[in-house]
Amino acid sequence: MASSLPLRLLSLENGELVVIDNPGQYGIAEFDILSYRWGTTVSPYQCGIRGVDWDVTIRKERLRDIKNLMETAGIRYLWADCVCVRQAPGAGNTDNVEKAAEVARMYEYYKAATTCHIMLEMDHVWNPETVVNDFKLVDHVLDRVSASAKISTGNVSPQDFNQLREWAENRSWSLLPITRAAVAAAALDLGVLNCYATCVNQVRSLFDNLYFTRVWTFQEMLLGRNVTMWAIKDTSVACLGPFDTWKDLADHATDKAVKLLKWIERSHEVTPKAVERIMVRIADDVVSLTVLQTQVKGINSAQIDIVNGGAHWWYENYKGVANVFSAVSLSPRDAFSKPDIFLGLLGVFSGLFPLDEIQRYVQMADAQVTVDMEEVSFNFFRRLSTMTGLGWARLAIGSHDRDGNGWGWIPVMAKPTKLMTTDCFAGVINLGRLDNRGRVRTNATTGIQGAPRWYMKIRLTQQSDDYGYRFVFRGCNCGKKLKTGTFRSELIPTRDRATSVAKDETARKLVECATWLSCLFNPNGNIIAYRRRLLRKLRPDWTVVDNNARLPNWIDRCVGGAWLEDPHPFHVRVHNESAHNHFVHMTSFGSRLENDNTKNVTCRVEVNCGCVIEAPYAMMMEAILAVDGTSLGEVAVRSGDDDRIILQDGLGLVQVGEVDQAFQLINFGGDNNAHRVYAAGCRKTKKLKKVIPKPSHQWPRGRAIVRDDFKHSSVDILKDYGFVATGGSGNLLICRSNPVEDYRIVGVCIDENMESRIESKSVAIR
Repeated sequence: MASSLPLRLLSLENGELVVIDNPGQYGIAEFDILSYRWGTTVSPYQCGIRGVDWDVTIRKERLRDIKNLMETAGIRYLWADCVCVRQAPGAGNTDNVEKAAEVARMYEYYKAATTCHIMLEMDHVWNPETVVNDFKLVDHVLDRVSASAKISTGNVSPQDFNQLREWAENRSWSLLPITRAAVAAAALDLGVLNCYATCVNQVRSLFDNLYFTRVWTFQEMLLGRNVTMWAIKDTSVACLGPFDTWKDLADHATDKAVKLLKWIERSHEVTPKAVERIMVRIADDVVSLTVLQTQVKGINSAQIDIVNGGAHWWYENYKGVANVFSAVSLSPRDAFSKPDIFLGLLGVFSGLFPLDEIQRYVQMADAQVTVDMEEVSFNFFRRLSTMTGLGWARLAIGSHDRDGNGWGWIPVMAKPTKLMTTDCFAGVINLGRLDNRGRVRTNATTGIQGAPRWYMKIRLTQQSDDYGYRFVFRGCNCGKKLKTGTFRSELIPTRDRATSVAKDETARKLVECATWLSCLFNPNGNIIAYRRRLLRKLRPDWTVVDNNARLPNWIDRCVGGAWLEDPHPFHVRVHNESAHNHFVHMTSFGSRLENDNTKNVTCRVEVNCGCVIEAPYAMMMEAILAVDGTSLGEVAVRSGDDDRIILQDGLGLVQVGEVDQAFQLINFGGDNNAHRVYAAGCRKTKKLKKVIPKPSHQWPRGRAIVRDDFKHSSVDILKDYGFVATGGSGNLLICRSNPVEDYRIVGVCIDENMESRIESKSVAIR
């Protein structure tokens, strides 16, 4: 134990903080360790703590919180990086060497510490035992009483009955935006729903804490032993209990949401609208809590992998490594400096980098110099691949060959946007074994039939914060003449003027937009099924006035009785349509593709027929991935083997950092001119008549996204294309110019099944 002692430890002597150098010489053998969020730093100053002879940048209030924690928890010796490591930026090379050495020992410290204390700033402090007991109350009622029955002391215990009455009458109401009056009108028990909603909100509020937004804290919660959580409110300190209890509560919350929904459904042969509105609220809980539950399971699996494997657990545990990357990117985390995105994981990947390399990154982080994140990302994954003997790639459009000697499959960061997060780890996968030439040997299906042809172009643009949620569409026929009779025609109108979509009209307009997108991205497919897939993954949220505007089946019901209810592809002349919708009351998309990095990014798609669409990044990318037969699945995230996380969201597909860059949507099968031909038919066919494609008409298939510099011409007849299946996370498109070359990753397949002449075989990717 003593060999893993830090250079310094923090102690309390006569009510004052003291930092002890070289604690081993004083016979100190045990210590605790602290995990917390620094918050905003301040200008370097002398903190006045004995043993700290350098300037610190942490706020005085945080030092006060640490002192209060030590007093409350009875901590004798504590390692806290803010005063146990020289942190002051620009303090000289000696400090950088020390800090780099401490970063390299994070695994040792957190595994050697007796207890890891997580310190959270909270506005409200929840007792986990109380939450557990309240969940039990909900469980008892759901098991014993139907939703439509009147709860009395005859079917629940007097104690439970009194508690439910208190929840119904005296506790603050938590089932927002549903009111008490709405629940009473639905003849559902106020106490049950209020108790449930309060517990769920308490669990969510903990995991929404800013502590869970940092890279370093993610590492610390994985490495810590006997992890105990503490709440800081003003100057008080309260124990929140073991972290394991709160992780279990994430399971309880998900379980109760699912049970409550079924409880209400079972009790109604005919469901009143008032009940439906409540079910919408609980169904939203089920979706968000399932993601939280999956994340918690992934964290638990990572802790088990690390405990069982020791410091070098990651050498051979490729499933565990992929799970860590998924867990850290599932809720994108940030850091004060860009290199910290990678430095913050070096404790989990103990021994990955030599000390001099860590020192270089620490120096860059402290100096806050302009950092080439492509280089940092490349070096991280190259080192990981070299050390494990596995090729760690990413579900993303292929990177360029950086050094002329291969390694083109390494996932590198695009130019980072104003905010840098752990999005760079989304979709990281293991391709296969690495050889001594920097190539990956993997199984792939080669010999894709047909030649790639461009039929759509995708471009990302950064918008201002006030741009909002807009959907701008102009069909290629707008402004052109439509045949209305043998010798008559009229101009197709163009609706370029922006229209503000009112609150309760949002649902119908969203379905209309999804219909246009279906006809362009998923032509001749089932429009209704496509709209459901797209809008359920997009999870739009908007302000409503009348709750009838958002019932459980709002995607279908909001267009009931209109031509949009059950449109046939031959009836929808999308090329003759246009729209400029400003969703002024849209608050968010719940899609995994929307986060702080992507929210103000607009995606512009140009179809080769002339149709142009502009929409938020999340909406457009979900539209591309919602097509029939996609390789990315219908859910964004799920639990795989041993509860490890599998992402299927396409977050890394087109990197947000590549704003102002263009990409191509290509097809190997079908006719890449199909949209042009069909658009011409829409102009030549009289109104109200079906526009039926000719029997020889084939829509594009075998689709993939590639970079804008992708080229394939008549001289490229020797090029061979294939795809690498990644185990449910999408397929990578590979290519080689001639039979003696290695393959390169050139894109990501949209379609799961690509027609090929050759079955799966081992190939080399450089």
